[in-house]
Amino acid sequence: MENDETMFDEIVRTEIKPDGTVEASLVENSAQEMEASVVDMKKAWADFKQANGDQYPIAVWTYNWWKALVYLALAEDHLREQFLRGDCTPASIKQYHRWRLSLCDGRPFRANA
Repeated sequence: MENDETMFDEIVRTEIKPDGTVEASLVENSAQEMEASVVDMKKAWADFKQANGDQYPIAVWTYNWWKALVYLALAEDHLREQFLRGDCTPASIKQYHRWRLSLCDGRPFRANA
């Protein structure tokens, strides 16, 4: 079974021009950006859980909690951009959210192929 990270080894950007020609090119550094986004998200989630203490699901609302929440929002936004890469269809967004939950909470993720 493959790791989740291996599905982001190469990202191809395809552009269809008005005359009907297709131009495909690799997105540079996409694997490194995705890896950095995953690391940031995991760290932000762990910091947020630590700032919230044992009060989960009730919010603590201290300065550290707000700071961790902002960092978590920024990390999640960057991860979403890396995952979706402009494909904002409902199916892609649903798949992203399921994958993100598996990343943060360790919930099992199975893609329907």
